[in-house]
Amino acid sequence: MRLALTLLLSLALAGCSLGRSEYADTPDYKAGHSDGCWSATSQVPGDPSTITRNDEAWKQSEAYRAGWKAGYSACTIRDHSGSMGMPGTSERGTGVH
Repeated sequence: MRLALTLLLSLALAGCSLGRSEYADTPDYKAGHSDGCWSATSQVPGDPSTITRNDEAWKQSEAYRAGWKAGYSACTIRDHSGSMGMPGTSERGTGVH
């Protein structure tokens, strides 16, 4: 019984780190996440000017790219379920249109 509980706890703890990026605590990741989320909730299909992304950061920073993709994905899923609206202007990242 103790072995089963230990294995179950180990699997649960391993699962917690699967979705977390190694960059999650960096400023570039946070800015990318914000820009990606903003894009997911405000993008007008067919109008690329409504996507918020800092092109220089996208080219130079893997953390920014990882954050942008995670933010876009997370907010697209939540937006479709109705549990999250467009982020406020004060929460918006440093990206450019």
